[in-house]
Amino acid sequence: MKHTIKFYPVGNGDCDLITIGGANKKMMFDCNFRKEAEEDNDNMYNVLDDLLTNEFTSKRCGLPFLDAFLLTHPDQDHCRSFAEKFYLGDPDNVPQSAKDNKKILIGELWYSPRVFEELTGELNADAKAIKKEAKRRMNLFKSDSNKADKDGNRIRIIGWTDSPDLEGLEDRIVTPGDTISEVNGTTCGYFELFIHAPFKDDIAGEDRNMTSIASQLRFKSDKDNEDIARVFLGGDTEWRVIEEIMDKTTDDDYLKWDLMEAPHHCSYKFFADDREDDPNQASLDFLDKSEDGAFVVSSSKVVKKNSDNPPCQKAKNRYTDRVGESNFFCTSGEKVDDAEKPIVFDIEDGEVALHEDEKKEKESRAAAAAAKDTKPHFYG
Repeated sequence: MKHTIKFYPVGNGDCDLITIGGANKKMMFDCNFRKEAEEDNDNMYNVLDDLLTNEFTSKRCGLPFLDAFLLTHPDQDHCRSFAEKFYLGDPDNVPQSAKDNKKILIGELWYSPRVFEELTGELNADAKAIKKEAKRRMNLFKSDSNKADKDGNRIRIIGWTDSPDLEGLEDRIVTPGDTISEVNGTTCGYFELFIHAPFKDDIAGEDRNMTSIASQLRFKSDKDNEDIARVFLGGDTEWRVIEEIMDKTTDDDYLKWDLMEAPHHCSYKFFADDREDDPNQASLDFLDKSEDGAFVVSSSKVVKKNSDNPPCQKAKNRYTDRVGESNFFCTSGEKVDDAEKPIVFDIEDGEVALHEDEKKEKESRAAAAAAKDTKPHFYG
C-alpha cells in the first residue's frame, strides 16, 4: 500500500495534498492559488490544473471532490483564492454556474476557531469565507439536521476554545494530545493524525502564527501495523509553540519525524525571534527527533544568502546540518530559473522516499553542480 504527499510550488505559501492509501482519501492542508499561474505563465506551476486533471477525478453533486481540507491558520498565503476555487454552501443546491466553473466540493472541513480568535478584524476575504462556511456546517450538527453527516456538510473542530458556538459539537472536537484516523466519515486503517497545537492557553508573543494547527501524520504499513512513517506539518508554527510541544508531549514517538515541512516557509522564527539570535534549544531538540534519512521541504521561493526571512539561509543551514543538503528541498527549486514542479514523496512499507522522478532529477542536478563547481560555500 502506498500513500503520497505532494508539496505544491506556490511561492512563499503552503498547499499540500495527502493521498491516504487503502481508503483512497485525499486531504489538503492550506491553499495558495496564484492567478498568474493559471494564465499560461510558463514560469509558474498551475496547481489548479493538476488538481482538476490528476487528483480530484471523482465527483459529488456534479463537482470535483476533495475529501477534507485543513486550514492551519488564516493568513492570506495559506488560503488565497479559497472562496473562488471551492464551493461554499448547501451541496443539495449546487447552481449550474458552480459546476461550469468546476468549483471543488470539500467533503469535510477541518476548522480551528482558536486561530480565528486572534486579530479577527484583520481577516482577509478568503478567511472570512472559510469562517462563514464553518459556521454553516456547525449549525447543521448543532441542530441535529439529517444533512449534517453528508459530503459537503461535515466539519471537524481542531483545538480548545471557550466559545459558546461550540456547545453541542463535542463529538466533532479534537484537541492537542488526541489522535484521529477518521477522514470525512470513514476510518482510515493505515493513517492517523496526532494534534500538537493550537493550545488552549495563550503563549507569550501571541499572534496567529502562535495558534497554527500543528500535527504529526502517522502512516502505517499494511504488512506490519507497527511500522509507521511520521510527517510533521505545522503551518507557520514558531519556536515558542515548539517549546510548548516539546514540554507537553510525554510520548517521544509523537515527536519523531521522517519528513517535515519547514514551518513558516523556512523562516528563522522557527528557531528564534531574530536571525541574529541563538536558536532556541527546544527547536534544536525537535530537529534531533528526526529519523535516519529524514527530509525537510521548504514551501517557499528559492532560499538565498540575503536579508530575506522567510526564507532564511541561516534557517536552511540548521535543517541541512540535521538532514544533509541532499535531503533538503525547496518547492521553487534550487535556482531562480528552475521550472516549478511539485515535490512528491511516496510512503510505502513504513518508509518515506522521494518519488522516483524527483529523485532522479535531484541526483542529476547534484552531479551537474559538482562538475561545475568544486569550491566550498560557507553561509553565515
